[in-house]
Amino acid sequence: MYIAIGDIHGLAQTLERLLARLPKEGVLVFLGDYIDRGPSSKAVVERLLALEKERECVFLRGNHEAMALDAIDGDLEAQIAWQRNGGLPTLDSYDYDIPDDHLDFLRRTRPYFLTEQYIFVHGGLEPGKQPEEMQEPEMVWMREPFLSSDYDWGRLVIHGHTPIGNARPDIHPNRINLDTGAIYGGKLTALVLPQRRFITERAREK
Repeated sequence: MYIAIGDIHGLAQTLERLLARLPKEGVLVFLGDYIDRGPSSKAVVERLLALEKERECVFLRGNHEAMALDAIDGDLEAQIAWQRNGGLPTLDSYDYDIPDDHLDFLRRTRPYFLTEQYIFVHGGLEPGKQPEEMQEPEMVWMREPFLSSDYDWGRLVIHGHTPIGNARPDIHPNRINLDTGAIYGGKLTALVLPQRRFITERAREK
């Protein structure tokens, strides 16, 4: 069993409430965007680091982790982009001093995760290409032509990245989008597979 979790964006309390409602068995697959925009990115990463000591977890890289890493590594354009896209609340949560274990966590996130039935990825895939044929930036940033494609990748694609305005999972024959816009007042969503059971938690931080 796999349990996929959509974009968290620094909402530590909302994440904690969702985790409490998830099945105790199964591999947790986090789809990326743990940080930025929300108030508690540091607390989110701390919780994920603790969680992987409790049960099996897979952590994918989102475009916000990619931006943060490029910025930290000295890319000026990435530094500007990161600040414009919610990086300042992340830096504030760390008092502008990100510890080594948190940086290591960001660096070891992966661009995709494959099983026999599913492809887990943050942004999306190019129609006609498998993940191993693509570059990481494409997979973490992809929207079109992925979102409008009916291409069959041979596995169901589970992704986030593109917020859904009605706070409901976006379900298609070839893909399911779990970014139900928690950071915009929507919900944080988990998907239990293969049962296709959705568990949602309304975003609320004190």
